Amino acid sequence: MSLVKWAFIGLIVLPAAELAVLLLAVALLGWLPAVALFVATSVVGILILKRRGRGDLDRLRAALARDGIRAMHLDTPGLAPAIAGILLVFPGFITDILGAAMLVPALRRWAAARFRQARGERRRRQRDQRVIDLEPGEWRQLSEPRRERRRKSKGASKGM
Repeated sequence: MSLVKWAFIGLIVLPAAELAVLLLAVALLGWLPAVALFVATSVVGILILKRRGRGDLDRLRAALARDGIRAMHLDTPGLAPAIAGILLVFPGFITDILGAAMLVPALRRWAAARFRQARGERRRRQRDQRVIDLEPGEWRQLSEPRRERRRKSKGASKGM
């Protein structure tokens, strides 16, 4: 499925899931603790973003402008905490859990490995079956005069 389709599904499903989790948290904890936790995670996200500084966000923005979504590598220093801060600032407990997971190095490495694996599988599926990939020693380039001679002989046979 393309990234646009996933983004569209996420824009529809995520708010509904966030609302369901909020209602579950309210049912388990009560209104006041749920709202306090809701606000506290946003404050923690703001503090992380302030601590990480504008430099990390500027590097992320420049990398996205240059390379698009391919620029997002969780191994890049400063990127995961910046993404974690952004996810913590977003309202909702699901994004808070994802943001908190980005702050744990072991979970971050696991997520990076899974993204690399998924991207590799997607590339393998997208290969055009009509294209034959050859190694440098498996092909040779024809010189121009040979091509011209072949074209002239085809043109001469059509004229007869």
